[in-house]
Amino acid sequence: MAVVLARLALFVALAVSLPLSAGAQSAQDRAEARALSKEGAALFKAGDFAAAVGKFEAANALVPHPVLDINIGRCYEKLDDPTQALAYCKAALNSPGSPDKIREAARECVDRATSVIGTRPGLTVRSRPKGAKVLVDGLEVGRTPWTGEVDPGRRQVDLQLEGHRTSTTVIFPEYGRDEVIDEVLIPDTAGALITVTSVPSGATVSLDGEVIGQTPVESYPLSVRGYSLEIQKPGFVSQMMLIELGDGQHMTRGLTLVPIEDPNAALRARWPGWAMVGASVAAAGAAGVFGYWALESRQLADELARTSGAPEDRPAYEDYVNQMEGHRLISDVLWVGAGALLTGGITWLAWPDD
Repeated sequence: MAVVLARLALFVALAVSLPLSAGAQSAQDRAEARALSKEGAALFKAGDFAAAVGKFEAANALVPHPVLDINIGRCYEKLDDPTQALAYCKAALNSPGSPDKIREAARECVDRATSVIGTRPGLTVRSRPKGAKVLVDGLEVGRTPWTGEVDPGRRQVDLQLEGHRTSTTVIFPEYGRDEVIDEVLIPDTAGALITVTSVPSGATVSLDGEVIGQTPVESYPLSVRGYSLEIQKPGFVSQMMLIELGDGQHMTRGLTLVPIEDPNAALRARWPGWAMVGASVAAAGAAGVFGYWALESRQLADELARTSGAPEDRPAYEDYVNQMEGHRLISDVLWVGAGALLTGGITWLAWPDD
């Protein structure tokens, strides 16, 4: 772990503190290259290696430097392109006058890319039935099941077995990655194959009304034409579809069956929801009335305070104030209750039945 952290710290230091030489470049070019390098380092740390390599290459075009070559090589490593990584890291390694730390980073990059390139992509080929001849780009390499190595790039893999049609698959293997081919070979006597699966399994499969098995039905041979495919299972909605099989086709259909709803299942009663909505409306109306009374008491208290300062009117004033406070409290409680009842009623009505 310490070695990994040290390498990452070195990479970040090389990317952010790039010692661009004065050379023949202008101060503006050097400043722009340094800014592009910082942006590339941030993108690299964020995992956007394709964008990072663009920033580093733009900086390298302005002010070429072995540090930038290493950073570009690191990006191509992350992009699974060891050939490009090797080219840039070798350029950094062969750059004259580089400090030891830069040469060490370039050497490690070269070693990693070389080890990956030295390992050809693996290929595993299986067929049903077994024993098919495996040809890679027209050259026979063995019979299924077969495992071996192939060159990276576009490869054509053919499977040949007597009594069956030739199967052709095009793959694009890459360094450090293995490919797997698993083919069902079609007999010469059958124009096509069909595989039918369902969730849950155990559904009856019929073609043109004739039962051919229960799911999963795998690699069932058929003549080349159109069919009516039906899937049935007790307790689930039957599914039917029209299919058209082409010559040499292996059609696969995977279906998720939908349960049949029980028509006798009791529906949740709706009246409690409507009752809560009605109670909410009543509570809101009562809240409005008490609010009006509170406002009326306040107006009477204000009018008495403005028009009379006699001690004998003091009890009346206090009575109006007490009425206002009491009516306002009741109005507030009713408004809160109305909101709660309305929310509960709407929730009850909108909640789906089980």
